[in-house]
Amino acid sequence: MRERIGAAAAAVGIVSLALSLAYLVLRRAEVDRGVDLELAQTVSTDLGARVEELLQPYLEGHPGVRVRVTYRPLAAEGLAGARGAHLVLRSFEPAEADKVAPLFAADYAVLAYDRSRVAEPPASFPDLMAQALSMKAKGEVAYGLALPEEAYHLLPFFSDVFWSEAPPQEAKAIAQEAFALLGDLRFTRGLAPHACASDCAARLLVERQAPFAILGEWRIPELRRALGEDLGVAPLPSLARGGPPLRGMRRTYGVERAPALTDREASAADGVIAYLRGEGQKRVFAVLGKLPLSEPPGAQGGVAEAPAPEQTEQERALRAPAVSVDRASVRAAETALAPVWIDFADGRIGAEGAASALVDNAVAIRTME
Repeated sequence: MRERIGAAAAAVGIVSLALSLAYLVLRRAEVDRGVDLELAQTVSTDLGARVEELLQPYLEGHPGVRVRVTYRPLAAEGLAGARGAHLVLRSFEPAEADKVAPLFAADYAVLAYDRSRVAEPPASFPDLMAQALSMKAKGEVAYGLALPEEAYHLLPFFSDVFWSEAPPQEAKAIAQEAFALLGDLRFTRGLAPHACASDCAARLLVERQAPFAILGEWRIPELRRALGEDLGVAPLPSLARGGPPLRGMRRTYGVERAPALTDREASAADGVIAYLRGEGQKRVFAVLGKLPLSEPPGAQGGVAEAPAPEQTEQERALRAPAVSVDRASVRAAETALAPVWIDFADGRIGAEGAASALVDNAVAIRTME
């Protein structure tokens, strides 16, 4: 009897061991098979590698999840433009916050400056011109302000023309003041180079031929690599002393999950989003060079690590007044400004004529909406 009981117990043990081994084998197969996800980002071709680096700690802790980051600009208009992707990193409006996990703010313009020449960033353009003229008179720099002439970089000077409730006459006065300043910088004072695009403006700052440059925040990582601690970042100055600062455009970006996924894909995608909402936020600035939108765990109660000085400085630039507009509105404003700027830059029209033409174009845009 005892022998039978012993044999039965041994058999049960063997079966249990076999089941355990089978479970481990199946579990291992599940891990090996894993889940493959595509994250389609819409920001730029060079952001993909940095997003992969941002996800690395999560993927190391979840070896069964693999994420391939692709660049699909059409996904900026929504999931329909990213067919087949499991996750989409795109700009979103406040009304979409319930379905998009906020990640970072971007697309805003900043005043970049050379700390080796500038102790404190100017609050107004008259202050900027005074500093720049002094440096140029001493032969220290070739230009005072590296100002890109693409329409997008010029739009902050005219944001109140396109995105405010100002009546036409008031909008014309605003535009004329901006054109007069730009003409002073470019023609009268010779402080801004002619026909200089954003690549040119960044190069002039890096080569220390200009102490100031107006550039998009997406150039900050490359500028910081080139200038190190000499790079300063500040909000855009005001047109006049004591006036409000220029309002640039700003967009918020986040990650959205596609709805039609398998259970395993949905579970893995949700895990990626949870990481980006939480621990991943701690690495957004260091890895992406972008400003995180959410407070990571531990950011409350004074227990969070102190931000790096450059992050604090960049945050001040971000917190400056800005307009939040959709891509279609920005494209329409660029189309309205571009031909007017060409005529102004070529000297065919003055500040008053350019202001009138721009306001007429802006009114036409509103009429078409």
